[in-house]
Amino acid sequence: MANINDLSNDLLVKILLSIPTKDIVATSLLSKRWRSVWKLVPKIHHDDCSYTATASSQFIEKFLQLNNAPFLESLRLRLEKNYTPRDYERWVNVAVSRNVRELDLLRNVSYLRPMPLPTSVFTHETLVVLRLKHALIENVPSATLLRCLKDLSLRDVIFSSDETVDRFLTCCPVLETLEVVLWISRKVKTFAIRVPSLQRLKISSLVAGYQDAWKDHGFVVDAPCLKYLEIVDHFSEFCSLVNVTEEVEAKLQLRHCDSEKLLGSLISAKSLALCLKPQMESYTKADFDQLVSLELCVTCSLDWLNLSLSHSPKLRALRLTLFRDPGCNNIRHVRTKWEKPSCVPECLMLSLESVEWVYYKGAQEENDVVKYLLKNGNLLETMSIRFSVSIQMEEKNRMQMKLESMPRSSSKCQLSFT
Repeated sequence: MANINDLSNDLLVKILLSIPTKDIVATSLLSKRWRSVWKLVPKIHHDDCSYTATASSQFIEKFLQLNNAPFLESLRLRLEKNYTPRDYERWVNVAVSRNVRELDLLRNVSYLRPMPLPTSVFTHETLVVLRLKHALIENVPSATLLRCLKDLSLRDVIFSSDETVDRFLTCCPVLETLEVVLWISRKVKTFAIRVPSLQRLKISSLVAGYQDAWKDHGFVVDAPCLKYLEIVDHFSEFCSLVNVTEEVEAKLQLRHCDSEKLLGSLISAKSLALCLKPQMESYTKADFDQLVSLELCVTCSLDWLNLSLSHSPKLRALRLTLFRDPGCNNIRHVRTKWEKPSCVPECLMLSLESVEWVYYKGAQEENDVVKYLLKNGNLLETMSIRFSVSIQMEEKNRMQMKLESMPRSSSKCQLSFT
């Protein structure tokens, strides 16, 4: 059997890439040869939870100083201790000088002042991935250009103004993936995302309980190449989608935004997941004539089910579920009685093939919906019921027998239960 010391440096580096940075450094104690091998590893992934601020700072600086890799693939810092802006500048400057391609600056404490983004980041031409948490971007230098940046994550990042947001994103000409978490700030009212190259966008602003909308706060998305959109927002008063493509897959959980305008921008979508405050009088009258997959939060209101089925003539897959745990925050708007449609929706007669109900509790309203779908789903092939975990086995068996006894329009329809 070959000895690990017989392997080439390249193979040893590949092995070391799979273990934590502190363990990489510890291999220098194995033998004289290993004292130099660890220095060729092109990454530093550091979490300071088991260090003092001083020890953590010394570890980062010593690693960067001794590293001899041709370039630095990634610098990932997950920090809880308090460091000065000068510390961040020094570490990032070294990483930038080594052509770092992936940079994570994640401060996992909200009670400390946000970290000013080091200025060298703004003109770093080889950076491909940038992840920031609890950072501050006050000014975007005129020379800013992140020409290779494709993946950007902004978590609890504070911008000084609407213009700063717009300016920063404009300097990312090939950006493909963007995540924005907790962007709400009194300094930024309209968070504008105008990125022609953007393909995936996730926006998340969550709060426990219920709060009114932040007046005049919201976001604008102008992304003609967008393929996936996910928005979970409890604060925004408005949401504007511009130039959304037909291929977009969208998952929306919004509490205050205008449903008509929002859905009107997505009428060409092929896949939608919706958890919206019921606004039946303002539901868009246009058909979703390309929609084939729909996921609905049934807690909001089953009225969405009727309207969605009526306006989705090509729908093939329907999933009914709860989007949030412990419960939907639109629950204060829920109606207690479901009313079957005045006429059978076209998709039930001509296209719907599968239905999945997650967290089924067997309430009369739920029972009526399942009965209606089975009775009118001419092409239905599968009806999958996943019972709520709160249902006892005896009650589950009783509900299962009741569901199995319901008449089915489709002879191919198979019921399954979990």
